[in-house]
Amino acid sequence: PFFEAHEAMLRCLNDIGESLIEAYTGQAAGHEILGGAFLDEGTTIREICWRSKDHSFVAIGQRSTGMGTPDEDKRRLPRRSVAETLTYYCPRPLLVVQDRCEPWTDMRIMLSSVRMPSALLDSCLKFAAEVNIKPAIEFVVVSEDGKDEDKLDTLENCPEAKQVIDDLVKLVPAAKGLKVDVRRTSNLNRFWQVDAEKESASLLVVQVSEIGGVRKTTFGTSPDTIIRYLNHPAVMFWMEESEVEIPKEEKQTSSAV
Repeated sequence: PFFEAHEAMLRCLNDIGESLIEAYTGQAAGHEILGGAFLDEGTTIREICWRSKDHSFVAIGQRSTGMGTPDEDKRRLPRRSVAETLTYYCPRPLLVVQDRCEPWTDMRIMLSSVRMPSALLDSCLKFAAEVNIKPAIEFVVVSEDGKDEDKLDTLENCPEAKQVIDDLVKLVPAAKGLKVDVRRTSNLNRFWQVDAEKESASLLVVQVSEIGGVRKTTFGTSPDTIIRYLNHPAVMFWMEESEVEIPKEEKQTSSAV
């Protein structure tokens, strides 16, 4: 009985998968998007990571929790969604789409005192050009003065930010002339929430590094917490060593969905 039930469930899941593929290919064809659809069997995270190695980046939907802080999150079990788990294992840049939004008008590359590798910045700029959005840099300074407020500052008033930007421009000439905003906050979580409300039409890019098998964002936080408690429509997590290579003869950006 167990094997019969397993086979019946597998047939049912395959039927659902085939229906979803048919719906996806129909919608894609209506937008003149070239691509392929696959039906893989196995552990979800493992199969997505395996498939992603043949693509430039991974795009996945995520239903926001609507919680602003961990204190508001009443889930007793430390479980993660598929999107949250992928932030730890995906070998390619991961685009997490949490809500419907207007077409992106700009890409905001989030920086901190942790220096961004020049290859990563160069790849971000090329990706922005490919999808025809304007890149900008937002340097976030997290202070510990106890004041729960966010304020906009200038590059000239922040030597730390100026040094990081100057070093990057020397290595990536294409970054010269980019708009750079410096924001100071003593509450990073609150900053993310306010930012999501004001800049919903932006594609947020967050640098992720891996040390000893543990992934952290440029702000020292776990990448999954950003999408768990942030309501921003779209966030792209970009590993330090990852580059999106787009062939010149192709106009479409390849992605694994």
